[in-house]
Amino acid sequence: MSNIAIEKAKQIHIRHPNLKFPLDMEWLVSVEGCELVIWPFLEPIKEVKQGRWIGIADGLGLVEQRFLIAHALAHHLLHCGNQLMFWPWQDISRRRQENEADCCAAHILIPEDEIIKIEKLPVWEIAEHFGVPEELGVKRMAVFATLAEIARWHR
Repeated sequence: MSNIAIEKAKQIHIRHPNLKFPLDMEWLVSVEGCELVIWPFLEPIKEVKQGRWIGIADGLGLVEQRFLIAHALAHHLLHCGNQLMFWPWQDISRRRQENEADCCAAHILIPEDEIIKIEKLPVWEIAEHFGVPEELGVKRMAVFATLAEIARWHR
């Protein structure tokens, strides 16, 4: 769990206090200063972030698309520049940045203030409520949970 990733996600919700769930990520990236482009990328590319541009592969389902857009927005908020890697020693940095972006995206899409309202539901229902992949719901409730959430859930 990355505290900076969670804080960046919380800042989104402070700037935009009346968000409805599942989030309209196209609107959110726009008001955050990015431009979304749907593009016919070749496999295995599904998402690209360069400067203020976020490219998402066409033909993806809405749930996967929502997560990938949030992931790219998280890179925009957390990591200056583009994430091109050329040397093997950069793998550790790239993995750390990808994990931070996943954590931030999970907290953008499933914020703590909202999860409290439905945290007793099964994870698949939580994922469905927020319009995210079930795997992200599982990670959000375990790997990306805040210390306060963990303490509350284990009472």
